[in-house]
Amino acid sequence: MLAGEYPYAAQTHLGGYGSPFPVWQLFHLPFYLLGNVGLSLIVAVIIFAYSVWLLSPTITTKVLCLLFMAPAFWYEASVRSDLLANFLICCSVINFIWVKHVPFEKSWAIIGLLCGLLLSTRLSTIIPLSMFLFQPFLALPARKRIYFLTIVFLAFAITFLPFIFWDSEMLFFFKYNPFILQTRQGNILDFLIFLPIGIYWSMKWWHYKQYMEYSAYILGILVVVTFLHNMWIRGEWCEFFDLYDITYFNMMLPFLILAMQSTGTFASNKKKLINMDKIQ
Repeated sequence: MLAGEYPYAAQTHLGGYGSPFPVWQLFHLPFYLLGNVGLSLIVAVIIFAYSVWLLSPTITTKVLCLLFMAPAFWYEASVRSDLLANFLICCSVINFIWVKHVPFEKSWAIIGLLCGLLLSTRLSTIIPLSMFLFQPFLALPARKRIYFLTIVFLAFAITFLPFIFWDSEMLFFFKYNPFILQTRQGNILDFLIFLPIGIYWSMKWWHYKQYMEYSAYILGILVVVTFLHNMWIRGEWCEFFDLYDITYFNMMLPFLILAMQSTGTFASNKKKLINMDKIQ
């Protein structure tokens, strides 16, 4: 991009095409200038560790130990993948909202802006975000719900404006454009299977530990359902490890670790981002 080449037409170091959305590219820009985009994982871990420390200093060391003990972490670091870093950042934002007791009813515009920017890193971040915000979203008046969704969409869309002005045809119609690359594994049937489970758990979680558990489960289920459906369609039951990228399971790692370590007052309190009196 800095050399004048359209980023979504440039091939990666693995021979494919890049799928990062604009905010994620911007996040990696300083590390690119330093000569090592893999540094983004280190920064993501630091941000994640700080968010966990704000929640509970007593579990921070345990959480980091579990993270560093996971083979998935070292694989991500060795191949310079950005998937785990993306979800460490997403989980950190959720932690910051939780620990700061940000009331959704009063701060829906700011939270909407944050959601739009996070969606402009990777579309799949919508899963933990919607799990977190679905119930307080429903508690808003209808007018504010529309405003909130509008802010999310505008924040997401505006980040693409430079690339639209640069080459809109390449962005939207290229065979390997970022939207296709980020959604090509799934289809509408997977979504229809996944959606009711996500809504059910979004309404059911009541404290932090439950939220982290359900988010980890739903991310894992998404990958399993997508893989099994594709294997069924293509008849590739015996070629799981050769044809399917199991690193997608890494999305659930931060949430799973926090679910395992969530004990104490911060994990047992009811949702703090909404006025529960209006829902009970």
